[in-house]
Amino acid sequence: MYRIVIICLLGSLLAIASFGQSSSPRPELLNPKTVEAISTDDLRQLLTHHLNNGDKSGNLILVNFWATWCAPCVKEIPEIVKLQEKYKERGLRVIAVSMDEPEELETGVRPFVRKRFPNFVSYLCKESDHDKFASVIDTAWNEIMPTNFLIDRNGKLRATLTGGKSYEEFEAVITPLLP
Repeated sequence: MYRIVIICLLGSLLAIASFGQSSSPRPELLNPKTVEAISTDDLRQLLTHHLNNGDKSGNLILVNFWATWCAPCVKEIPEIVKLQEKYKERGLRVIAVSMDEPEELETGVRPFVRKRFPNFVSYLCKESDHDKFASVIDTAWNEIMPTNFLIDRNGKLRATLTGGKSYEEFEAVITPLLP
């Protein structure tokens, strides 16, 4: 029994240590001027970067999985943009990731974002295995679109919001976790 507990603890410590030791994200991922394709490792590095923002408090991170073909996703994008603008000074960071097919980056996703939401910073998952990609945040992701993961300043997943949410619904979950 004690061996199992010790093995579980060691495994958890190794996972936590590897999460925090990723190298820095590529510079174009920190301030993307367009939709950038990212890998599982890129997502891990972005999360680590935003959690370790140079002060002791870190950031509160909202990771949004969306797609151009998903009507509830498209409907909530303006709400997410408003949240980011209102709460960025208090440490809210949004990492939006399109789950469209990687080959649609140039012909679909970039033009869509440029035309409909020019101030929406997003990435595109370039992994074919979306479950593996999402497992960086939550191994139990159920592939519902949109899905929003709220990660607190300590790197703990605090909420998973699925289906289209309103500004008020987001705000009710986010503001208690902000300073």
